[in-house]
Amino acid sequence: MKSAVSSVLLNFAMASTVMSFVPVTPMSRQIAIPLPKTVVNMGFMGGDDDPPKTLTRESEPDDFFQTNTDKMSDEDKLPIALAGLAFVSLPFIAGMVALYASK
Repeated sequence: MKSAVSSVLLNFAMASTVMSFVPVTPMSRQIAIPLPKTVVNMGFMGGDDDPPKTLTRESEPDDFFQTNTDKMSDEDKLPIALAGLAFVSLPFIAGMVALYASK
């Protein structure tokens, strides 16, 4: 009795898993609801007549956005870069040490 119940439950679980990935097509639905058509009217970078404005040294504002890291010198950024490199590489080094220590 237990094997029959477990067999039915296993078959139900397998069938529900397989049926959850079956794509739904418009023909498989009983009621097909037509969606309204939308038209997108969108401009990009002005109009068709205006060429895009390029950024030059003269047209760049004096007060452009800078982060605190941008304001730092390269010597001040070096510890941040080394910390990022260590953050990425130390888990792999620790995994290699653990792998070779287990032998």
